[in-house]
Amino acid sequence: MNIKRLAVFGDSWVYGDELIDPELRPQIGDECCHHTNTPYRLKKSFSGLIADHFNIDYENYGHPGASLQSTMWTFLWWLRQDIRHEDYLVLVGLTAADRQSWYNPEHQQMGDDPDWNKYIHSTWVNFGSSVIPQEWQKFGKDYLTLSHSDELSELNYEQAVYFFDGISKSRNLKLGQFNLFQQPKVLSADTLWWPDRNFRDDLAIRPDRKEIHAPMDHPNELGHEIVSKQLLSKINDVILT
Repeated sequence: MNIKRLAVFGDSWVYGDELIDPELRPQIGDECCHHTNTPYRLKKSFSGLIADHFNIDYENYGHPGASLQSTMWTFLWWLRQDIRHEDYLVLVGLTAADRQSWYNPEHQQMGDDPDWNKYIHSTWVNFGSSVIPQEWQKFGKDYLTLSHSDELSELNYEQAVYFFDGISKSRNLKLGQFNLFQQPKVLSADTLWWPDRNFRDDLAIRPDRKEIHAPMDHPNELGHEIVSKQLLSKINDVILT
């Protein structure tokens, strides 16, 4: 096998939101983003399970609230790094197309905040996050009023799918992309796996759905195992053959 590392991109599903080490829960509660929980979150997420299957290291560039736009920006940051990109297996989880992100050049790095994370996400504004400065809250609400639409969601989705498909071919990357949320339209691209399906709906209609979801509807450890097995079957069929 010529895959030496794994890199994954996407939103909170990719990040591993709500995966919390039971031994740490008495100290950190539901704060899965706490730095002491990072090893557990990374290991138990579907990407961690895939990396463990192949016995390779991996890098998780998922982030809660991320949009298709911020996922593309983060991927471009990764492409600029002085590494052998052809040694990687790249997995891209496509989030909801109605999300949007904006680049914040004044972003202040804090703690273990990664270099690529300089984004303001519409999901944070919509949820009334207290960490969003007032001017960005107004900006986000103006966007929602003036620009947000089904037509824009379709454009966001088309742009992301064709972007990742085109880059993978031009750079000869071993890349697969898949829908995490309901796609606004069905597209055809060589690197887009299961174009008419999405993992959120697939898990929601299972008879064991209550056992495989965390309280806020992200997959729990069992849910991530299900996702990892489906992705591994595709990796073996498409990437490794």
